[in-house]
Amino acid sequence: MNKKKIKISDPKSLHKKRQFLYDTTLNYRNSFLDKQKNRYKSKYLEKRNCPVCNSSKKKDIFFKEGSKFVSCKVCNMVYLDPVFKDKYLFKYYSNSPDVQANAHVKEKKFYNSIYNSGIDIIKKKKKIGKLMDLGCSGGFFLDIVKKKGWKTFGIEINKKEFNIAKKKNHKVWNVELSKIDKKEKFDVITLWDVFEHIKDPHTILKEMKKRLNNKGLIFLQIPNSHSIAAQILREKCNVFDPIEHVNLYNVNSLKKLFSLTNFKVVNIKSVIDELSVVKNFLNYDDPYLGNFENSKKINFLDKKVIHDNFQGYKLQILISPK
Repeated sequence: MNKKKIKISDPKSLHKKRQFLYDTTLNYRNSFLDKQKNRYKSKYLEKRNCPVCNSSKKKDIFFKEGSKFVSCKVCNMVYLDPVFKDKYLFKYYSNSPDVQANAHVKEKKFYNSIYNSGIDIIKKKKKIGKLMDLGCSGGFFLDIVKKKGWKTFGIEINKKEFNIAKKKNHKVWNVELSKIDKKEKFDVITLWDVFEHIKDPHTILKEMKKRLNNKGLIFLQIPNSHSIAAQILREKCNVFDPIEHVNLYNVNSLKKLFSLTNFKVVNIKSVIDELSVVKNFLNYDDPYLGNFENSKKINFLDKKVIHDNFQGYKLQILISPK
């Protein structure tokens, strides 16, 4: 397991910036809300089975800001049910005022640290080649790998983000993966905090497999539904986004998914312990905006144990077709 530490220069400052970016989307999010019922309007929604194993057996976990999170009784997958219909979800992302490029600019060191952790995993199997970043935002990851010699490509459906990436001379598309030229093949496809936004993991994995060159790889970074932070904070945890995070995976549900879609796991690791957030909560403080100095008083949680058991805030996974 790679022991390189993910650097968060100032946790409270970082979370304040993220909260500000989230707050900018509230009016937009609330436009989909039935305010009398405090639920998203039924015309936007559809019910579904487990997106991994298709089981209809599920249990309610909790409601959050107009949405309900459930857990599959068969594979432990956590997901939104009901969920936005495809056309409304696409509309939401295409027009969302939440420009992730702003977050990258405000906390560049943190994101660079995260990206380099993923690059370390990739380069053990693939040193150089054609890399396509699916959901590339403003092309910040592409900037890094381009300097390392990779040929860079990206897909971004948010128009503002797409224009930022395009100006940097990466080859980018403002369409879904299935709509780009069938001749385009890649050595590596990356998805940085994107896979959890995609309703049908089977279809997107099948489509990505068709786009890989021989011995091609797919890299995913995703929120971990079985992280210490998610299990203790529950609905207060930022993992549980009531519109965007339609599917929340853990190690077991991922292995089930990859088995069903004929992929093998090349590497998997847990990153970002979020211990300061958990400690704030246990100190009866705001998890993300509380006094992080006081959180140090709780010292029975061990970072090594958390990551050894894949209970970090996020998972980084490298897979290849069988």
